[in-house]
This record gives sequence, structure tokens and C-alpha cells, in this order.
Amino acid sequence: MTTKYDDASWHFDGEGYPPEAGPEAGATHIGMFLAWAALAGHVSPELEEDSEDELAALRERTTTPGAFVHESCEGKLVDVDLDDVGAAFASAYYAGDDEDEDDGGLYLEDYVDAVSPGDGEPEDVYRVPDTWETYELVAPLIDARFSQWDDEGRPAVLRHRA
Repeated sequence: MTTKYDDASWHFDGEGYPPEAGPEAGATHIGMFLAWAALAGHVSPELEEDSEDELAALRERTTTPGAFVHESCEGKLVDVDLDDVGAAFASAYYAGDDEDEDDGGLYLEDYVDAVSPGDGEPEDVYRVPDTWETYELVAPLIDARFSQWDDEGRPAVLRHRA
């Protein structure tokens, strides 16, 4: 069974999504995480094989993270596109605790903290540009959370440090 962590359609078809942002904007935050996974060596052999040229363009930074996830992964972040370590980290950091009413892990919180323009309204995250400059704001936070996750023995759910 495939685990889906996120899907751009959940955002652009959702309440509060700014229509002027276009459907591509719903994939930007997903693309930033998947770009980190690709650059850190945590994508699956299947994704490497199926999207060889697209991954090369991502690694060379000739395509953007959001465009990559939109074009190569149908706007979705799923476990089969990640290696075992990447999928375990995504479950702990991106998906979080199924019992948590906040409906998601620490990733979206970190993403908003890193890139939210404007007054911090929830829909502002959809106005974040799909650029490598945005990636450079987000990637250090993912690196830090990966280190935390690893240091803590790779827990099933990653939480704020006490």
C-alpha cells in the first residue's frame, strides 16, 4: 500500500486557496521537501529510473522543485518515491502523528516559519515563489530536523525539542 503524505490537489482544491495563485502553487512546498530528498540521496531507485532526466535537471537546478514534483510526481509526495530512510523521515517529519488534530507534522510549520510572506495568513504559503532561493531558506531547516530525527533514534513521530 502506498502512503501519500501530500498532494497539491488537496491544497488548490481546498478552502482558502487563493485562486490567483494557480494550481502549481499547491505543489511548491511539496517540491521543496522532495528536492531536499533528491539532493540528500533519499529518493527511491524507481524514481531515479522513471525520472532520470527530470532528476538531473533538478540536481542541476535547471528546473524548480515545485515544477519537478508537479511534472514528475503528479503533484504528490508518496513513500514509493523515497528510499527507506527518506520515507521513514517523511512519515515522522512531514506526516507527523495521525492522532494530532493539527493534521500534519513539523514540516509545514517549519516551511511557514521559513518562507511566509505577508502577515502570516495561512494562504500566504501559496504565494511563495517556486525558486531555488526559496529552497535555500527551507533546506537548512529540513537538514536540522533530519539531524534531530537521527540523533533521537529515528522516532516514528518527530516533535519539537524539549
